Formats: sequence, structure tokens, C-alpha cells
Amino acid sequence: MSPEHFEALLADFLAHAQGRTLFAQDLYGGTDPGRRISARVFCEYAWHALFIRHLLVRPERGALASFEPELTIIDLPSFRADPERHGCRSETVIACDLERGLVLIGGTAYAGEMKKSVFTALNYRLPESGVMPMHCSANVGESGDTALFFGLSGTGKTTLSADPERTLIGDDEHGWGESGVFNFEGGCY
Repeated sequence: MSPEHFEALLADFLAHAQGRTLFAQDLYGGTDPGRRISARVFCEYAWHALFIRHLLVRPERGALASFEPELTIIDLPSFRADPERHGCRSETVIACDLERGLVLIGGTAYAGEMKKSVFTALNYRLPESGVMPMHCSANVGESGDTALFFGLSGTGKTTLSADPERTLIGDDEHGWGESGVFNFEGGCY
């Protein structure tokens, strides 16, 4: 998508949002305070706001007054992109400008696009700080030994990592850096 197409899409998103009730959430992607990304998510559907609120890390109440988002996500399932005008392939669009920290999601009610957008931003940013982003589940034993379970969706990562003898770190996306393995989510998908 060209920058001009993105600008047209953004203008049309903002016009489409006018007069609509949107639900806002301020959250973190990543449990490592030194590596997380702050995200402000605007959702057209209340259940999307609830989904992302339970999936990502919620700031302490006192931190909300000074919360500054590094990533803004606008999620409008009722918006339909115009492929010719917006430079996309269909009426469904997930457009990311990671330099500006802006994600536009339209034409889909799949709430997982918000989560994947945060993970995309982390995958883009973390390697520069020496962290390897990974699509895996992870758990840790009593002696601090971490196990990672890689595989495509639906291959058993969650099941394998949910060992009653080990502590679950997370079941979907993680970072591995000098301070160890950390979950991108505030729990499990």
C-alpha cells in the first residue's frame, strides 16, 4: 500500500468513525516492562474491547493518567475498504504504519487481528533491542529451566505447555532476550 493510499484509508476511517460510539483500551503488549509496547485500541464492538482487554497486559490504575501510546489501533468491522481508492485487495483491510505506530483494521469481525497487530509491532521492534520474537508457547520448571514449544496454529503448543508440573509462561507469542523469555500477552489466548 502506498503512503497516499494509507492516508486516504486513514481519512476514510476517521470519517466512518464520526458519530459512532467507540470503546477505548490502554494496554501493554509484552510482560517485560523494558520491552513492552504501549497500545491504545479503539474498537467499534464492545466485545472486541473486552477481548483485547483480557488478552493484553493491563496497566496499573495509577499509570493510566500518564499513559502514552506507542501504537494506536482503530478497529472498525463495519468499515469496507475500496480496493481502488485504498490500494488494497478487498473490502477487508489490515493496514500498518509501524513508523507512525498506527494500525487500521476494517471489514472483519475477527478480534484476533488486534492481537496480531500488536505482535507485528513487537516483531518489528524487538530485534533491534536484542530480543528474538517467537511464535511459541513456553513454560518454566522449578529450577528455572524454560521449555519452548514451536508449531503452527492447532498443532498442540498450548496443550504441551500446560504441564501440571511446570509454570506456564504463555501459549502463543514470546520474546527471548538477555533477561529471559517473556510473554507478549497478559495471559493465554
